[in-house]
Amino acid sequence: METLKKINLFWDTDLNSLDPKANRQFIISRILNLGDVEDFRWAMDFYGSEAIKKQVKESQNLDEKSLFFWRQYFNLSEEECSPKQLTAQHSAFWQR
Repeated sequence: METLKKINLFWDTDLNSLDPKANRQFIISRILNLGDVEDFRWAMDFYGSEAIKKQVKESQNLDEKSLFFWRQYFNLSEEECSPKQLTAQHSAFWQR
């Protein structure tokens, strides 16, 4: 797949089944956490800054350091990027 040349970012994924449009959230999150400048430029060109900014706001997969960096980059407040509580009930495993 020409758009996803960096297989090291997706070591745990079958690149043949990875669709850049259908798997947008996964790909953007992986790039924001582990990518380099080249990866980020590709994402900006392919998805656009608003899609990436939205992912920063909504993602629950960004590590703390990456989230802080991208909040600064996109000039977002902490409140805009705070993880949302899931409304679904937890499974019985999590209940006491």
